[in-house]
Amino acid sequence: MYNETRVGTATVVRFIRPDGSVEPMDVDLHYRTDDPHAVTMRFHARDQESTWLVGREVLSQGLLAPAGLGDVRLRPGTGDVLVLELLSEDSHAVFHLAAEDLRRFLQSTYGVVPAGYEVIDFELLLKDLLA
Repeated sequence: MYNETRVGTATVVRFIRPDGSVEPMDVDLHYRTDDPHAVTMRFHARDQESTWLVGREVLSQGLLAPAGLGDVRLRPGTGDVLVLELLSEDSHAVFHLAAEDLRRFLQSTYGVVPAGYEVIDFELLLKDLLA
């Protein structure tokens, strides 16, 4: 069987509405060793859920300087706040999150797959899928 390790945490971010008002939002962060370059972010708002797949490297770089192009961007804000922007064809969402929360989560992912060792064993994965 394919050996997979999962790391996850839950946190609260602040959704910045277009009118400037702020709404707390629960977010689950998930990392799997079988997809070592990606972090799944699942946003929960009332009765809706939105899932985004974000590069782990973008999240790591965004702790220190603006990172990401296209639909996911992360940059340091003021103090311990990070600014996360998610863009789609018809929307642009802005969130503030605690840098320390993201830093702790990323440290736990690097504990199972260190930076530079993000390798997918396609042969083992294929064997597991065909079993």
